[in-house]
Amino acid sequence: MTDSGVHLVPASRYLALLVFGFVVLAVAVSIRNPLFESSDEIRHYRYVRIIATEGRLPVQGNESVRSQSHHPPLYYAISAALSAWIPSAHGGDFDQPGNPFWGYRSFATGVDNKLQYWHGPAEPFREGYLAALVPRWVNVLIGSATVVVTYALACRVLMSRTPTDRAALALAAAAIVAFNPQFIYLSAAINNDIVAALTGVGIVLACVMVLQDGASWRYLVFLGMVCGLGLLAKLQVGALGPAVVLALAIAAVRARERKPWHLSLLRSVVVVGVVTLLVSGGWFWRNLHLYGEPTGLRVQQQLWGGRNVADNLWAIWQGLPQLWASLWGQFGYGQIPLPTWMTAAVAAACVICLSGFARKRDVGLGLGIASVLAVAIGVSAGAVVYYIAANPAGAMGRFLFPVLPAFAVLLVVGLAQWLRCPAWIGRIVIGAMLCFSLVALFGFLWPAVSYPSRETHGRADPIPLARIGDTAEVLSVTVDQDEAMAGDPIFVHVTWRPLRWTEEPLAVFIHLMDEADAVAAQRDTWPGLSRAATTSWRVGVPFVDTYRVDLPETLYTPNELTVHIGLYGSTAGRLPIDIGAGPASDSWVVGSIQVLASEGEWPNPIDISFEDEVRLVGYEIAPRALSPGESFILTTVWRVPTPPVMNLQLFAQVFDAQWRVWGSRDGGHPNWATGTVTDTRQITLLPETPPGTYPVNVGVVSDQGRLDVLGPDGRPSNDFVSLGPIGVR
Repeated sequence: MTDSGVHLVPASRYLALLVFGFVVLAVAVSIRNPLFESSDEIRHYRYVRIIATEGRLPVQGNESVRSQSHHPPLYYAISAALSAWIPSAHGGDFDQPGNPFWGYRSFATGVDNKLQYWHGPAEPFREGYLAALVPRWVNVLIGSATVVVTYALACRVLMSRTPTDRAALALAAAAIVAFNPQFIYLSAAINNDIVAALTGVGIVLACVMVLQDGASWRYLVFLGMVCGLGLLAKLQVGALGPAVVLALAIAAVRARERKPWHLSLLRSVVVVGVVTLLVSGGWFWRNLHLYGEPTGLRVQQQLWGGRNVADNLWAIWQGLPQLWASLWGQFGYGQIPLPTWMTAAVAAACVICLSGFARKRDVGLGLGIASVLAVAIGVSAGAVVYYIAANPAGAMGRFLFPVLPAFAVLLVVGLAQWLRCPAWIGRIVIGAMLCFSLVALFGFLWPAVSYPSRETHGRADPIPLARIGDTAEVLSVTVDQDEAMAGDPIFVHVTWRPLRWTEEPLAVFIHLMDEADAVAAQRDTWPGLSRAATTSWRVGVPFVDTYRVDLPETLYTPNELTVHIGLYGSTAGRLPIDIGAGPASDSWVVGSIQVLASEGEWPNPIDISFEDEVRLVGYEIAPRALSPGESFILTTVWRVPTPPVMNLQLFAQVFDAQWRVWGSRDGGHPNWATGTVTDTRQITLLPETPPGTYPVNVGVVSDQGRLDVLGPDGRPSNDFVSLGPIGVR
């Protein structure tokens, strides 16, 4: 390999292998990850189908179901052109049946209900599947191009090094992008974030070319074309505008001997601006005509909802950890996260790399290039931070993809200040990133979206403990705990053997019934923790489910809970359970748990803060098993740190999941003296109260309205707390 002066180092076979590895991983994820499980993928897909089937762009607010119609059309037009020929009944109003149990403990690493949609049998062969797969593969190609351009950017930035060292470091930078698990995951999904990454790195590369070779007409036109494509890819690419202006300004100052720098800068800005408008101006003119302003963001904010930035600065600090985690590996809608220690380790590695800049003032970048890279990353990150405060969905690492390649280059340059051998840097970074991606994708994503693994038994044909209708057999069932405390998780393990698949998805229920015959806690989910819907069961293949049921912090104690399981459907109702002795039932008792009394000064001690004005520290309900029309006594104990400045009153209500009130006693208040005070009130149920389980909901009202219950993080969580429950016979 020879040094080509100002030209890029030719891509070696190692770059080809790097891109090949990326393509293999991305294609594998595109096939394994069920359709529409990536963030907003179904709405991106609708955009593609509107263009493919109707030959037009979607209009915000004029859609029967929402698409990503506020985004520019570059990616969607390409995907529509390449997939329109494939037979498909999917149009712009396509929808996918949802999983009602999706998102259980969405913050936790694991496999529990990580799929948002129902996926039927043999999804790869369903009608319309290929038409949805092609837009995913378009992103695989765009992602591959992003890796290659990242390599080219690194070669340009590292022009002062020898060709061998330059190639090794450039490969390392490309590997940081290629084997970023989140980049692979989104390159295997339908979205416009990958084309934003490609145009973003293209803009930064063009800026570096201008800095190194001068603001020639050729480079200015190229920069304008890439900027125009970037704005047609995603508007957030516009955050690179300050870096573009800075690069043009530096180039103008350097050429001031030939022409006054301000005239050179004006010429460059005009040329780049005109070309940018020629490429992307049609999109902005359309928005101006349709929405009254060129970006369409005003209508988007109205339709999608926004929030006042000044009132939500707290969201920035709260969202930064998620922003960082989702830059590297937080799949789906964020409900398939990597363990915190993994993203923390990545953060530590990045800090070590960047600290290399403190070791040596001159790292071989040149002040101009270093400034442009820093401004590109800093302004883009600042725009995302602002968006976190402006929008609840702002903390998404994919919004930083346009500057991920530039960040990768800085990491490699910083690491080179610690390790003097570029060849070893290349090996270390490529190896580490490849291992990271393999562990993230196959260790965490794969299990969360795949059908449960087969359970093997010592006997070839184990004897079932129970048969549920003609649908399934239960081969084993165990409950982890015999004793528990309020707030503890309970784990129930069930081994299923499917007998047939069903027309409608059936759900498993786990009910923990207490001494008052009330449901103290419950868990409902599709089998396989929603990875094995009964509509796609593999007949005769056993698998194990582990159901987590969390006891409420406010559970009445002491108590004895019986564990009931069963299957039900929205139309089929509960299926009969045959356990071989006695008549069939629709609920099977599989164990019991003793809930120990909570330790404290008061009955059922708890600690619930109502806006730090008063705290609920204990309660008692007697009796808890009633008939319609009967009454019970609710006693609540409150701690008052200081006399309230507001007029505070209590409310206590019994209502169901549809918010129908079946008994209440509102108004009145204890003597809110400093210290501990007690309130006792009688609540009578309406004679027409249906049998069932009901929480007793308690809250505090001031003249300004209900006081919020503060969660452990100090943020409002609700305006009442549920106690009990009670059982109505």
